[in-house]
Amino acid sequence: MTLYPVPVTGPTLAAIDLGSNALRAIIVRTTNGHIDVVKEIREPLRLGEDVFHQGLISAQKCQQTEEAFIRLLHLFTAYGVVDVRAMATSAMRDARNARQLIESISHSTGIDIGPIDGREEAELIFRAVSSEIPLKNKKALLMDIGGGSTELSIVIDGKLKASHSFNIGTVRLLRHEEQEELEVRINLMVQKMNRFTRAHFGKNTPDLMIGTGGNLRRIGKLRRKILNKTSQECTYDEVAHMADALYSMSFVERIRRLDLDQNRADVILPATMLVKNIMKAVGAKKILLPKVGLKEGIVLSMLDSKPRKFVHTPKS
Repeated sequence: MTLYPVPVTGPTLAAIDLGSNALRAIIVRTTNGHIDVVKEIREPLRLGEDVFHQGLISAQKCQQTEEAFIRLLHLFTAYGVVDVRAMATSAMRDARNARQLIESISHSTGIDIGPIDGREEAELIFRAVSSEIPLKNKKALLMDIGGGSTELSIVIDGKLKASHSFNIGTVRLLRHEEQEELEVRINLMVQKMNRFTRAHFGKNTPDLMIGTGGNLRRIGKLRRKILNKTSQECTYDEVAHMADALYSMSFVERIRRLDLDQNRADVILPATMLVKNIMKAVGAKKILLPKVGLKEGIVLSMLDSKPRKFVHTPKS
């Protein structure tokens, strides 16, 4: 008689990343030390659209956000979720009425949202990345591009040594309608980013450059669309080629030719330009694009022990 090991399955958990461009959530359960991804959810709320222009979230977007959390609550109940952790980033940090929205969502759903600063965000992202990519004996630069901010983190020999949150993100960059103005804004910020990285790496190029966030994942998918190449990395030349290709297309063409939704078709150009310019500044020849980010880091912060990998079930 052959004996098969019985899978050891842990509780079902959920993590929510309330970002400036979109809400992202993940439902997971641990099995034999791995994290099985049961469901991923994205709601294109774009809170930063209001906050970065007028300093607060409009009544309409407050309602849309609360409704999104109510839908999540129903979904979590259906999947048997026993613990939820929600965190909010740049837009909610900046919004004058963030506290009222947080209290309203807590009252209607029981889900408490904790706004986090750039340092906490960087630490959670580092935790997620280090679960997927070996960082021991490496000098690595981690970059997370969001709608409202970009986090850069310095990792040396597997340890997070420094991080800085830069007040530039894809939703903020949508204010610049002219290409030249957009390039100037990006170049000025990249100069500041380069000073930060040089303070830790000197003139040396990091061994690894790693990108996270929804925009970076989309760049990986566009690599398949535009260049017909697959893998979780992208060279500088490929990023530069994609930036030129995106610039040559209209907003409508990006939707039709690249199968992008409206919420992604506008921000993908500034995101790609930002990646290209940072890579050029630090001398990175390629960037790794793991399928993890803030929400996976939140999941890891909920667990007592560190599972080995996130396992994504192929979609049927």
